[in-house]
Amino acid sequence: MNEQNGYYPPQNGPYYYGVPDPMRVERKKREKREIRLQSTFASCAVLTLVLIQNVAVTFMSLFGLYTRYTSDPLFQAGADIIILLLSLFLPFMLFGKLIEKQSGLKDSLPFVKPKAKGLMPLAIVSGLGFCMIANIATNILTSFVSAFGVELSSPDLGLPEGVFGVVVSFVRVVLFAAFIEEIAFRGYIMQNLRKFGDGFAVAMAALVFGLMHCNLIQAPFALIVGFALGYLSIKTGTLWTAVIIHGLNNLISLVVSYLNGRVDQNLLNNVSSLLIYALIIAGLVCFFAFVRRANAIPSFKTRTELSGGEKVLCYLTTPTMIIAIILMLYFTAQYVKLV
Repeated sequence: MNEQNGYYPPQNGPYYYGVPDPMRVERKKREKREIRLQSTFASCAVLTLVLIQNVAVTFMSLFGLYTRYTSDPLFQAGADIIILLLSLFLPFMLFGKLIEKQSGLKDSLPFVKPKAKGLMPLAIVSGLGFCMIANIATNILTSFVSAFGVELSSPDLGLPEGVFGVVVSFVRVVLFAAFIEEIAFRGYIMQNLRKFGDGFAVAMAALVFGLMHCNLIQAPFALIVGFALGYLSIKTGTLWTAVIIHGLNNLISLVVSYLNGRVDQNLLNNVSSLLIYALIIAGLVCFFAFVRRANAIPSFKTRTELSGGEKVLCYLTTPTMIIAIILMLYFTAQYVKLV
């Protein structure tokens, strides 16, 4: 029986002459080893991200720059671009290549054309609709816990003034954040896990993506959106889907932030609400149309020897992943306050 491209042909059953099939037992062990190794590389990238960000804060404190970082929005935006490159792009490029080599996948970053014409517009509108749903869900969560005396917060994002400041903010939030985060999570993490099943790959990438934000305002939003971005990227066959949706969502948020306090607040609230509900309705309509078209495209069915629970357990219980989760939960707790 031959292994082909990391996937295995169907078996007649789990037993071989009344005992567990030795070939299936060996494949199961091999799959566990690979999932654990991918988990180790991914969690090491996250730990490196946290380490570099803390080193950056320490560096600014030592040289008397941290006060300027917290008080000067333009300086903060420029510093964040550099920190983003160092803490997110470099670690995931390094460990991502190790994941890619281990998984045997030749290209973890499918920046290619969509599988079929007409899929991309439907996917983009669908994705923005899910972003708005995630936004409402996050607001409901924040209001719910506040009723019990729990105040949730997230890191402050300074908004530089002037044309140059707007351009720097656009580069930081819309271009760099969207592109680099999608390379890391829907690229290296998700694509390399797909050989163990698309659902498993989407879920693990979304979970780590949510935890990485380290606060209970952005994390639930990122988790919900992570599932949508993963599904839409896989069905369209290109990573551009996730990058474009992520970037447009960040653009909408950035525009609203700049308009806040600069235009009539009631007008801004009404227009924002109208936009949110319009995108939700349009998104759901487009999503149903997208599913019908995408399901008509033949897809390769993967087969693994591990159950869904076994795969999740393997991925989340490596020593480095446990450390990363605990560390991210610790930082998340810093943004939770009892009032």
